[in-house]
Amino acid sequence: MNISEIAGSISSVIRSLVGLGLSLVLLALVIDIFAPGTMNIVSNLAGLINSFVGQGLVGLAALIVVVAIADNS
Repeated sequence: MNISEIAGSISSVIRSLVGLGLSLVLLALVIDIFAPGTMNIVSNLAGLINSFVGQGLVGLAALIVVVAIADNS
């Protein structure tokens, strides 16, 4: 096994974990829509976005990086 195969395996595992995390967030969002107040995912997401926006240009750049990572999974 060479280093590029190991890096590919690690990348694949990370991509799978990010995809699983996004799926769980979407599931929690659907649950929170149908049963308001059970998961508080909407308020948590709003707080997360506000924390990015509150940091100005650096927060905007970080938000773009997070969205780009989520988009690639």
